[in-house]
Amino acid sequence: MPTLWWAAGGATLIAILAALADRRRTKRADLDRITPVDWRTVQLAAIVAMLLLVSVALHLG
Repeated sequence: MPTLWWAAGGATLIAILAALADRRRTKRADLDRITPVDWRTVQLAAIVAMLLLVSVALHLG
């Protein structure tokens, strides 16, 4: 079970880092510069993964 909680923590950390990267992207000086990563998608995927991992960890108890 601890593995699921560690994975959920990792997914949460990725979601936070993606949110910071997206904020940095939206505040940049050169708005025409394109980034190769869509940070909002990364953040959403990390949040979904975190929710699934927490729900499975709680279910397995």
